[in-house]
Amino acid sequence: MIYFNSVCTKMSLLDSQVIGLKHVLLIVYSRFIFLLKKTSYLLSLFSDMFTHHLIILLTVLIISKADLTCKTMNDSLVSCTADTTGNVLARNIVSDNIYTTVITIRSCRISEVENEAFSNLTALEYLDLSRNKIQILNFGVFEDTQLLISLNLSYNQLANLPIGIFDQMTRLTHLDLKVNKINTLVFGIFDKLRELEYVDLSDNDIMGRELHPRLFDNRPFIKFIDFSRNDMIAAPGNWLQTFQSLQVLNLNGCFLNEIPAFAIKPNLRPLKQLVLSNNQISNLQNESLFVHLENLEHLDLSHNIIGKFLKIKHKKKKKRKKNIDGEIFQPLRKLKTILLNNSKVKIIPETLFRNIPKLTKIDLSVNKIEEVPLNAFKGSPLKDLNLSNNRITYLQDNFCLDLMRSGSKLNKFLFDSNPWQCACLTEFLREVKILGIEYNSAKYERKELVCVTSTEFICKRNPNVIDMYVNTYRQLMGSTAML
Repeated sequence: MIYFNSVCTKMSLLDSQVIGLKHVLLIVYSRFIFLLKKTSYLLSLFSDMFTHHLIILLTVLIISKADLTCKTMNDSLVSCTADTTGNVLARNIVSDNIYTTVITIRSCRISEVENEAFSNLTALEYLDLSRNKIQILNFGVFEDTQLLISLNLSYNQLANLPIGIFDQMTRLTHLDLKVNKINTLVFGIFDKLRELEYVDLSDNDIMGRELHPRLFDNRPFIKFIDFSRNDMIAAPGNWLQTFQSLQVLNLNGCFLNEIPAFAIKPNLRPLKQLVLSNNQISNLQNESLFVHLENLEHLDLSHNIIGKFLKIKHKKKKKRKKNIDGEIFQPLRKLKTILLNNSKVKIIPETLFRNIPKLTKIDLSVNKIEEVPLNAFKGSPLKDLNLSNNRITYLQDNFCLDLMRSGSKLNKFLFDSNPWQCACLTEFLREVKILGIEYNSAKYERKELVCVTSTEFICKRNPNVIDMYVNTYRQLMGSTAML
């Protein structure tokens, strides 16, 4: 088994030394071949595998016309050096070796890959061409890589992929195309990749509205797909309809203003991780929105505008339109982590996180929350709660103790950078210390503002005084306050 592990660095030898080395190697090579032909005794001293390795060593080292220079290390690793930009990956650099299973040519400033660059690599399973400057790949360039399992073309400058370029890779499971300039995915481009499991197309120029709805037809084994930082607005609602095994869907930074229909279809029941962060999602009104994602474990809704216009129903007031439904997360019975930080949340509905049997981590930091209803968390085995950087001036008396009595296993609680009333903060710090809950203790050991107080050192758990303490805190903090 031959491993090509190519790492590009600058040439450190003088040109004269390189030329001299090449002459020496040519002489050694010619004498070696002569002896192989004339002396049967010498042939018996070398096994077939050793002969293969030695010939490969000499062949790779005497390349003189290629822009990419490669040499072997430990008889199995090949390192490449590039002393110029715009290198061409031509035949005879890594090609024509039926024993090669792994080739890594990373950061070699390759701008062109010739059609026969990978000829006769019939055992190749892993190919990494990442972090180069490849702009075009021609049809047929991967013709002799039928056993390929993993292909990494990330961090290049590819804009288009010709139809049929992957057709020979019927065993391919991992395809990494992130950070390119791909703007078009031709219908049929993935048709032959029957065993594909991992697809990363993040950070490209893909437009969701231009995706063919049957782009991934008959790709039932895909478990991971990443389209983050592409424009996925108006993507077809059924373009993931044939997926049967999807576990991770990443739609971070996709300009979405609502949770897309294609991400919550019934066929996505196996989904475990859904990332919708850094979008413009503002509405979570439909309580049945996640009803089909019963196996979801991680939900990331951070950096959205979910609470920008948030309102909630009160018992004594007429029902008003609200942006988040208190029951929306209830179908997620296997949910372990939910991230809602930096989402402009103002109000937490009374039932929002209640009785979710696997929920252990909630991040509500950097929002506009003023009141924290204890009932919203009861019945969930919460271990990690982050309420830092909000507008909280007090919490319910014995908040942590009552939460733990209701089923919580709280061992970490972040609540710093809030406009606490000093009397309330003193009581609360005493409670978390007694219960042995981890918190940002360093924040309260430095000489900086952590709370505000009035002439009366009394914890006033009254919504009517919140604005007074928030405004006082803001004035004292000046421009550094994020309230």
